[in-house]
Amino acid sequence: MKPISLTIAGLHSFREKQTIDFTALCEGGVFGIFGPTGSGKSTILDAMTLALFGSVERAANRTQAIINHAEQELFVSFTFELENAAGAKRYTVERSLKKSGRMADAQRRLPPNRASVRAGRARR
Repeated sequence: MKPISLTIAGLHSFREKQTIDFTALCEGGVFGIFGPTGSGKSTILDAMTLALFGSVERAANRTQAIINHAEQELFVSFTFELENAAGAKRYTVERSLKKSGRMADAQRRLPPNRASVRAGRARR
């Protein structure tokens, strides 16, 4: 899986909507996420995990605990590319979660037409 972009809002320290573009980082093949303690490195991985699987393991079954304390909900959107013998295909998965604990169904999109497909909870 090749990450393309990640949008985070209301998750841990990412209160404001922020988008990370991995395109340039992936050109070299392998990249790392570096920064001081508390800068949000693990939150980037949490956002990817939440988008793909609908939960975050380090939240200890209280996924709403990962919402920024000043916000009522969070939103994540993760675009990635999968490649096989037939070629590469891009996918976008979006999830939102309210502090009440209600997780919206995932929305999965297949660019370029960006038709939205409703997906249930993913299985690991």
